[in-house]
Amino acid sequence: MANTKLKSFIILLLLGFIWGTGYSIARYATLNGVPPLGYSFWQSLGPAILMGIIGLIFHQNIKLNIPHLRYYLICGLTGITIPNTNMYLAAPHLPAGILAVIVNTVPIVAYPMAILAQVEKFQWIRFVGILLAIMGLMLIIIPKSSLPDPHSLPWVFSTLITPISFAFCSVYIARFRPADATSLSLATGTLLASSVLLIPLVVLTGNFYLPHLHPTTSDWVILLEIILSSTGYVLFFQLIKIAGPVYYSLVDTIVSLTGLFWGYLIFHEKLNIWSGSAVILIIGALILVTQRQQEKLC
Repeated sequence: MANTKLKSFIILLLLGFIWGTGYSIARYATLNGVPPLGYSFWQSLGPAILMGIIGLIFHQNIKLNIPHLRYYLICGLTGITIPNTNMYLAAPHLPAGILAVIVNTVPIVAYPMAILAQVEKFQWIRFVGILLAIMGLMLIIIPKSSLPDPHSLPWVFSTLITPISFAFCSVYIARFRPADATSLSLATGTLLASSVLLIPLVVLTGNFYLPHLHPTTSDWVILLEIILSSTGYVLFFQLIKIAGPVYYSLVDTIVSLTGLFWGYLIFHEKLNIWSGSAVILIIGALILVTQRQQEKLC
């Protein structure tokens, strides 16, 4: 039992570290010649190919009937295409650490949605967490000195689309996930659906990114994130297998802290009194909103 808890905790840390690293990688890529839509496309197709190969090895085939196709399409749109593309569009304009913190308010956004969908019950302590998160966001939005560039403020608002979309997808999965399919096959189908949805967007907008014959640093960065994302999916499946789904929402706090760490290390991003207070409030809110999951782990 103790060995399982230790293994779960190590996987949790690795998963949070890998996902948290992605924000700085996305910022670097989009600041160095990779169009956000093009980057989003490769971060759908690349992991889809790797997950598909893993699925073939373990004989976990993708089901192609109407219910499953509908699931892939809705999850691909709300869980990958919209939130990832929106996040990559914002990446050049916001500090990587702040971006990571805002994006990972998913449990905070998902909780009211889950109540409306009758998946969760109202709890005062989690409601207080939501209020803390709102206060934290206000500390980023209202003071003019909160962000390094005041002109990046509209991107804070647009970034909120990402956790809202992720939250909708998580509630949809909780209500409508097909029972006769594995997580690996569903993830592969969702990633493929997202890739198909992005093809007309990258072609019509002229934002398709073609890797160079002699790879540039940006090309290697894209490949690195594909590998990290795919590794993250594998770790996620293993975490669910040995520890259950309650660990999922606990990852967000680690992802936020990792995003802040890499933002400081790579881009020398520093928090001022306003943004620092906002981060403390939002992370505190995450802890309160996920307290039910923490209780289950004790």
